[in-house]
Amino acid sequence: MPASQWLGRSLGLAMTAAILAAAWPAGARGAETASQREARSGETAGHGEARSGETAGMITEIKNGRGRVEVRTAGGAEWRPAAPLQTLRAGDAVRATADARAVVVLSGGRGSVKVQAAGSPYLVPLPRPGESKTQKALGLLESSLNYLSSGTKEPLQAVLSTRGASRPPVILSPRNTAVLPDPLAFEWLGSRFARYAVKVVGPAGPVLERAGVVGARFAYPADAPALAPGVRYTLQVVSGQLPPQEAWFEVVDAGRAQAVRRDLAELEQALGPTPSPSTLAALRAGFLASNGLYHNARLVVTAALAADPDEPTLHLLLANLYGKTGLPDQAAESYDEAQFLMTRGASEPPPAQR
Repeated sequence: MPASQWLGRSLGLAMTAAILAAAWPAGARGAETASQREARSGETAGHGEARSGETAGMITEIKNGRGRVEVRTAGGAEWRPAAPLQTLRAGDAVRATADARAVVVLSGGRGSVKVQAAGSPYLVPLPRPGESKTQKALGLLESSLNYLSSGTKEPLQAVLSTRGASRPPVILSPRNTAVLPDPLAFEWLGSRFARYAVKVVGPAGPVLERAGVVGARFAYPADAPALAPGVRYTLQVVSGQLPPQEAWFEVVDAGRAQAVRRDLAELEQALGPTPSPSTLAALRAGFLASNGLYHNARLVVTAALAADPDEPTLHLLLANLYGKTGLPDQAAESYDEAQFLMTRGASEPPPAQR
């Protein structure tokens, strides 16, 4: 499937699923046979309205390995490749072949389920009214849904450049975003051997100037002037005689930062004591991004990718963040990596239709 079709199909529902999952606290994992019975009863006991209008779960992780992960809609006969962060409805089935596996987060406080070849297919059960843990957990993500529903529907196109030409550094983060008042490090795309001049400029003029910075990262010194909350600063990175590259950032105030951290803690608690690290990272990053904290969301995703570089969901989220901050080349690369991971090694023939 072409990249534009695959991403266009998955991303519209992908980003919505990420944050909605955080409103679904983890509970005891029900026996698979009980879930199957519940899903079947939902299809045969007049639950058509819930089936058509309610999200019952979503796929938060996919590892195809030598097999594949596929989804069949309720009442359908055709199995289709699963997409990262794909929303699921009651009666949908998810199956894995060979060594493929997926994680499905269920709504209504029913926890998450790992789908493997043994026991496939897994039938998604119907959400039960009143199962959600608290209105607080649901309300935390209302703003996130607005962000996710407006996520990029098509992959961004990389900008063509002339080979051999000197390229200015590309500021990666923070880039045109609010940031939490944590220790701040500036990152840009450049040579690790080149020397750069870094400048932070506030409304009254330069706050920090540092020449001869080697590499593509610079931590704001602890003994430098404190960055005031609510003030828009401009980061400038210069290489040689090339034009300076700029991006703005703004430190949020202590009250908002405390509220964000409190909400993140509640979301983590809602997922239970042992959530999958990659699933938790995706939900945290989505929540931060929905609050305009793209820098902090990127830090969460890149840290998760260091531990789980083969998770396409994380690459899809990173692509979205790069797209939001005006980095089409990096967004396209992350999209391509997500697609590659979804199609790599899928040599296991599909099982017979069930």
